[in-house]
Amino acid sequence: MIAQAEAALSRIVGKVTMLKAANGAGKAYELFVLSGIALALKNGGYEVWLERADESKILASDTDRKFIQRGGAPSGIPSKFAGVRNGSYVVFRASHEAEEWEIWNGIQFEGRSGGKHEIDIAIIPRQTGAALRSLAAGGIPIGRPRVSIECKDVSLPGSVDETRAFVARLYDLAVLKGHLPHMPGSFSQAAISPGIASHPDLICAKHFKHENDRTFNALVRRSGFASGTVPLVRYYHVKPYDAVLARTANAKALFDAVCNWCRVRKL
Repeated sequence: MIAQAEAALSRIVGKVTMLKAANGAGKAYELFVLSGIALALKNGGYEVWLERADESKILASDTDRKFIQRGGAPSGIPSKFAGVRNGSYVVFRASHEAEEWEIWNGIQFEGRSGGKHEIDIAIIPRQTGAALRSLAAGGIPIGRPRVSIECKDVSLPGSVDETRAFVARLYDLAVLKGHLPHMPGSFSQAAISPGIASHPDLICAKHFKHENDRTFNALVRRSGFASGTVPLVRYYHVKPYDAVLARTANAKALFDAVCNWCRVRKL
């Protein structure tokens, strides 16, 4: 899967691009999913590019065209002042839209409880990422990503408990209008929702069904799902994708689904 990820990143940059993959279980699979989504967006007519941790673009004319996957313990978005080796990410936008979006791998988000939740693949507003990168120590986004994907590179079928854990994570990350009076502090552009009134999807939803409906949430596995799991994920508007492997129709279906969702939502 590393080879497929390298090929996808090279096509985005327009020249052979090296990849520094992180160590750890499932990291290569996450990178495969992230790069597949990014390439599907490019093939779908979006402007897509790669950036280093200091916000510099990785260009075809650069001698160093290395995409670095962040490793180690999950954390928030790193500061742009911490150096270029602190992890790379993907940026995209529709050619007719001014708003830009970022795709991240392995970033923590803060929920209403104050708890931190790692999302394997997440799409967030560009201004959220930029606001956090401008801080000396970086920071953790507040709220639910517009796209949240949990990747499972395991051979055993996905259990109901695995699904419950993901649904609970999404529940805590959803910031609804009624939650605001009960949450400490104030929101800034570092928050995904609320606080960015320029985009209708980033204004607080009134209820969980609305938040579930207007976001793309998926469980992606290289194996399958146990009995009873699929009805649960569908009830909570989580999309189940099984047998997602390199060069398969299931992988293409996932990548195209994210791209089409972004188009419909005008991301």
